[in-house]
Parts: sequence; structure tokens; C-alpha cells
Amino acid sequence: MIELKDIDKALAAFLLENIQKRQGKPSYSDVAKALSVQLERKINPHYNLAAPLGNVSTLCHELGLPLISARVIYSGANNLKQIGEGFYPLACELKPEYKGMDPVAVWKKELRLIESCADWSRFAE
Repeated sequence: MIELKDIDKALAAFLLENIQKRQGKPSYSDVAKALSVQLERKINPHYNLAAPLGNVSTLCHELGLPLISARVIYSGANNLKQIGEGFYPLACELKPEYKGMDPVAVWKKELRLIESCADWSRFAE
């Protein structure tokens, strides 16, 4: 099982709460602001979130859960054509069946899986 750092755990808790409260898709900036407050240190959305998002997705995969990091979007990505640069390669690494699929289609599939997942208890632990 992947070993999580404090920022990974804070990110996991933030994303889980976001799903449970049906708060929509947070931007990288939203996530960085929330984590900065929680961890009491500056989190840069451009440099400090890639590894934690990857670690949290890896944990989800190890637990047989959807890749929760799909919830995090670029600010202004309302056109559903712009996903995080790291999401698709990581999704393909964790789920080889995604190779050859359109990145946006993979992202939308993970979002549907997240929405339909009723039991996040293993992730919460």
C-alpha cells in the first residue's frame, strides 16, 4: 500500500469531503488554498499538487476505487476539454484499458465512476 505524506492525506480528506457534500469540481487553485489553510503552509497549485494527486489516485486504485483526482480541474475548464496534464498518463498507467482512449473520455468515465461509487469507507480510513 502506498505511503501517504501529510499533504496527500489532507488532499484525500478534502476530495472525500467534496464528494460527500456534492460540492462540484474544485480547481487546482481551490485545492491549494484549502490545503494551505489546513497544513498552515503555502501550497502552490502549479507545483505542489502533481505528486499528491498521483499518490491519492494510486491509493484509490489500490483500494479498487475510482480515481478521485479526476474531480480536480483547471480554473475555467468549463468546456470539458482541458484536463490535468498528469491525469491521463497516470490513469493509463493504473488502468491500462484506458490506453488509446481519448483523454477527455477517460476523465468523464472516472467522473461517472466517482459519482456512482456509494462506498468510500476504505478510502476514508
